[in-house]
Amino acid sequence: MKDLSGAMTVADVNRAFRDRGLGIELPYPADWIVVDVQILEKKDTTRSVKVLLAVELLREGRLLRDLCFLEGEVVRPKRNEKADGFDPAAAGQRLPIRNRADFRDEGEAIAYLREAFVSLLGGYGYRIEEHEEADLYATLDSRGFFVCFAAKCDSLAADKAEHLIDLRKKYKHLNDYGLVVPAFQESLGVSLSEQEAWIMGRVDRLSMHRVGVYGVDNSDPNRIYPFTVYPQVRGLLRYFVATSRQWQDVRSQYVLSRGRGAGRVPAG
Repeated sequence: MKDLSGAMTVADVNRAFRDRGLGIELPYPADWIVVDVQILEKKDTTRSVKVLLAVELLREGRLLRDLCFLEGEVVRPKRNEKADGFDPAAAGQRLPIRNRADFRDEGEAIAYLREAFVSLLGGYGYRIEEHEEADLYATLDSRGFFVCFAAKCDSLAADKAEHLIDLRKKYKHLNDYGLVVPAFQESLGVSLSEQEAWIMGRVDRLSMHRVGVYGVDNSDPNRIYPFTVYPQVRGLLRYFVATSRQWQDVRSQYVLSRGRGAGRVPAG
């Protein structure tokens, strides 16, 4: 039986969608429990979002599985407003913004990723613990989060992703699993197109095993973008719903800046 202590209802999930300006809703009774949600396909544009979900729900003690295609409008914040009025680090200490967006080497990148993700988890009440099977391990009540870091999407990152899949098979659904990388890796030799091809080539397998890939903004460590599935803890779910919507704007700014030959990666 799955641990439902942190589960959300259909009403909770739909409220999270509305709060983030997403015009989509799960088409089920509001009081049903959402046990698990997997993003199988997702297309996010400036004005709309389309997503195919694999949903597990609890109805009168029975577990139901369904595929759900949702499509709706997206309400974007004005550019001079703080996106969503949402502070990613509101619950903890906000990290300082970097004055550059590149990395001198992989060691600097890994240290930056670790600091950012530790801050995020700490802000939502996680306790950092030692675990020999992960680069970072944190717990919130009875639920754990296994994290591995990679400076770029390469063969080493692929090995770490496979390791996280093995951990998911071993420790099952009572934990979350994530590979954390820089949002943009060009200074370390991986272009955005190569990075996205790496992710797309593995998205089905990673999503099937509930392994998330998260990109830390190169300038603002308080913004971390989800590239595959979301964690199941409510606070983090709401956080990543927000930053997922912000990612498209950040990515577009980056592409435009590279087209102009600019040397900086724009902050989120």
